[in-house]
Amino acid sequence: MLMGFGVQSTPSVVAAGVLICIGVLGMRQPLSPSQGQFLSAATASDRAAVDEALHQRETTLHQRREAEELLGQFIRGQMTRHYWGHFATSLTDLGIRSSDQLQARVISSPEGSELWLTPKRGKEAYAAAVRQQGPRLARWQCRGPVPATGEEVSITTGCPQGWHTIAHNQN
Repeated sequence: MLMGFGVQSTPSVVAAGVLICIGVLGMRQPLSPSQGQFLSAATASDRAAVDEALHQRETTLHQRREAEELLGQFIRGQMTRHYWGHFATSLTDLGIRSSDQLQARVISSPEGSELWLTPKRGKEAYAAAVRQQGPRLARWQCRGPVPATGEEVSITTGCPQGWHTIAHNQN
């Protein structure tokens, strides 16, 4: 055993020693002026790309939270409406309003109802469905790639292939 260190801490001490050696070697080799200019130019363009990627990610996460909340409201509203006799034919009938960032489309029939949310910007679409299955109502909500123009995607029996199921929020 090393002074006061157990066998379990030995790898940590060795790793710390290696990192110190690498740091000292790095400090001993200064960059030439041309290397420094290249690195700063690459860093500026890389920084802009990283900033854009982070902005896109933040926008997608915000949109996803908003869509999932709307899908949950839709499912709860349609289940309530069905209890009173029929599915609602629009978000307005459910007392729900979609944001300006998402285009909403409701498809209803006596057997069930679907909500499709397509973003004005972004690559992720969202859908929810409530269907009569025997004496019970089945429900699901999904997210996946925005369908190509004219492409038909169905959620009558569950999430489309390649889409992800969104867990139901019990609030």
